[in-house]
Amino acid sequence: MNDNINEDKTEKPTEYHIKKFRKKGETKYSRELNAVLILLCSSVILWWCKEKIFFQFCQIMLHSLSFNSGIIKNKKDMILDFLFYLKEVIISFFPFFLCIVLIIIFPSIFFSGIQFNFRSLKFDLNKINPILGFKKIFSFKIIIEFFKLIFKILLIGSIAYWYLFICFSQVFILLSEYPQDSFLHGFRIICNCCVFMILGLIPIVILDVIWKEFSYYKKLKMTHQEKKDEYKETEGNPNIKMRIRQRMKLIANRRMMADIPKADVIITNPIHYSIALKYDYECMSAPQVIAKGTGIIAVQIQKIGMKYDISIISAPSLARSLYRYSEIGQYIPGPLYKAVAEVLAWVWKVKQWKKEGGVVPKKPKNISVPSDLNFTGQYKKNG
Repeated sequence: MNDNINEDKTEKPTEYHIKKFRKKGETKYSRELNAVLILLCSSVILWWCKEKIFFQFCQIMLHSLSFNSGIIKNKKDMILDFLFYLKEVIISFFPFFLCIVLIIIFPSIFFSGIQFNFRSLKFDLNKINPILGFKKIFSFKIIIEFFKLIFKILLIGSIAYWYLFICFSQVFILLSEYPQDSFLHGFRIICNCCVFMILGLIPIVILDVIWKEFSYYKKLKMTHQEKKDEYKETEGNPNIKMRIRQRMKLIANRRMMADIPKADVIITNPIHYSIALKYDYECMSAPQVIAKGTGIIAVQIQKIGMKYDISIISAPSLARSLYRYSEIGQYIPGPLYKAVAEVLAWVWKVKQWKKEGGVVPKKPKNISVPSDLNFTGQYKKNG
């Protein structure tokens, strides 16, 4: 058991294992990439809609700073005004919020697919276990994430400080400009600062994406024992499957043996192969194979044939070809029609002889089989 636990994961994951892994909520999508995409797209949207946002806020500020004693006395008007301006703010920032929602949803679907993980909603006492909670807090993964967060804060802070230090003189100029120009100028400085911060995060994102890919596929890999267990889980136990196949084969053989009395002729090798054929010229387009077998099964077919007085003829090459190139319940192959017709002609003469008597019909000899259907391989034992 310990050997299985310590076994290295060297096997490639199967499709079933990947699906099972995803159901647990494991994905290869980078959170750093998601964060940078949100920052980038939100900055672009804010820059694109800056004039509209500025205009809306100017309207709100002008209306809010104008004194009206009627509004103060009437609480209902105050609530209506508040709701009106709240609606204006939401409309102004709607493209911004919509962009953030789309950036959160679509990349995760693209990289990981739609996965509804309801296991996290399941009640589990281990989730409120303080010991396990402390273990998770001080786990290696959390420590790495903590240092990564500190590094990002320092990096972003350094970039922001560097850019604002360079633009320090422009920040002072904002005080001497008209309010509208000052707002747009300040907005431009902030957006440029955001762009530089995003560019600074790109190396971290690239490294995080590569690491996520590596760790995800490393987790996906399987041990040899896991592959064997999965095969048993998906395909079933090989021993049970073998017993089922044997049982099905036995049932099929019984059904085949029950159909032999309907046969018109049995063609043999004479011991190794036996093929039972049935032909009704009124409703069948060609002779049909209703039973076939080798070894013990072949002998059983012949015994049943003798019991029910079915004509038996020895034609080794024809028996081998019929066994090789025909299936039970199907018509015989077209190239063998001529050879089988000779046999059926003899069968018809035997039936007439049994009814009327006379000279015993001679069995056809040297029945020829087309060279491309001449099967000379060794038989496989049945039973």
